[in-house]
Amino acid sequence: MSETDPEADVRAAIRALLHDWVDDSPEATERFLSAVRPSFTGYGTGPGDYYADAGELREMVRREHAGMSHPFTLDVPWTTVHLLADDAAVAVGEIAVTIELPDETIVERPRFTFALRHEGDRWMLAHFHFSVPDAMQEDRGTMNDLLDTRTRQLQAEVERRTAELNAAVEELRAAQARLVQQEKMASLGQLTAGIAHEIKNPLNFVTNFAGLSVELVDELDETDDETERADLLADLRTNAEKIQRHGRRADAIVRAMMAHARSGGGDRRALAVDTLVAEYADLAWHGLKARRPHARVDLRRELGALGVEVEASPQEIGRVLINLLDNAFDAVASRAEAEGPGFAPTVTVSTRPTDGGVEIRVADNGPGVPEAERGRVFEPFYTTKPTGEGTGLGLSLAHDVVAQGHGGTLEVEDAEGEGAAFVVTLPRA
Repeated sequence: MSETDPEADVRAAIRALLHDWVDDSPEATERFLSAVRPSFTGYGTGPGDYYADAGELREMVRREHAGMSHPFTLDVPWTTVHLLADDAAVAVGEIAVTIELPDETIVERPRFTFALRHEGDRWMLAHFHFSVPDAMQEDRGTMNDLLDTRTRQLQAEVERRTAELNAAVEELRAAQARLVQQEKMASLGQLTAGIAHEIKNPLNFVTNFAGLSVELVDELDETDDETERADLLADLRTNAEKIQRHGRRADAIVRAMMAHARSGGGDRRALAVDTLVAEYADLAWHGLKARRPHARVDLRRELGALGVEVEASPQEIGRVLINLLDNAFDAVASRAEAEGPGFAPTVTVSTRPTDGGVEIRVADNGPGVPEAERGRVFEPFYTTKPTGEGTGLGLSLAHDVVAQGHGGTLEVEDAEGEGAAFVVTLPRA
């Protein structure tokens, strides 16, 4: 749409519509009909001339072309445009049709009212009303009165539909916010399961070494041999150090969980890519073992971006990695179930520096993503998982986090050999 004169755009669109209408070439006819909205309605100049949809308009144009037996020319002497909104307009005007008969020239001057909507990059015809100038209309006065009334009706209709659309947009925004929160909670639930699985190890060490220390204290009370007492004290010191080390490890895991559970994405800061990827790869792996204790998946880490940093939210990028790895685990598990023991499920997470940043690649040897579906994998609500096993929001949210939140890209490719690879690129800090 022209930024300087949208009314001129409407006039140009009307002229193109009318000239294509009367041109009986197949190309012009299709061009005309392609500029008519599917919900089109229209009124002609005669009684009962009503066209309920674009199909009836096509039939009318076909009949007109078949009945053209004399040469003629068409002009639009004047047009008045009323912009009802940025994407809605009503135009009132006159057509001069000059028909060359063998003995005389006839000029017909029907008037028209066009209602148009701006869709994509052009104005589309939504409704027309043709009439004979100053024809009397029952209980309505002149045609000009009818046109004015119709304009007011269309404006009221536009205002009503605009209000309905605004209400629908607000409902969609609220629903989107709820679904995003549900997806975040699902991600948090998977992460928490992995943390619970991982935290058992340091807690088991703490419990075991504490029990051994109690036994050593009992032995220390029962012996008077100085050499034996020294050995027992040394063992107690070693146990205490191990308890301290594994207690700190458990504390770090809990802190990571609390940071992940915090609302919002967290502060942006410079992050070492390899460290971040290694941490969340471990969490995703332990989450898999918590959900599927008997899963046999080879998770390979090929981290080659040592020293490369990005400025990012660790919680948001962490959720992206968890989602990509979980999807890869599901893909190889699906193929393993189909092919049996001879298949070796493998997921590889790798990093490498690029000219302007870093690439994080999550590849699997699962069934892959068909080429026909690659354009849709990042669409909200699109999922290939069975009903109840996926929301269809994970990859959509991941794409938004990477592309809109961090200025990067998220793409899907063929993995080397077979399977699929999801590739995240992020700019350097």
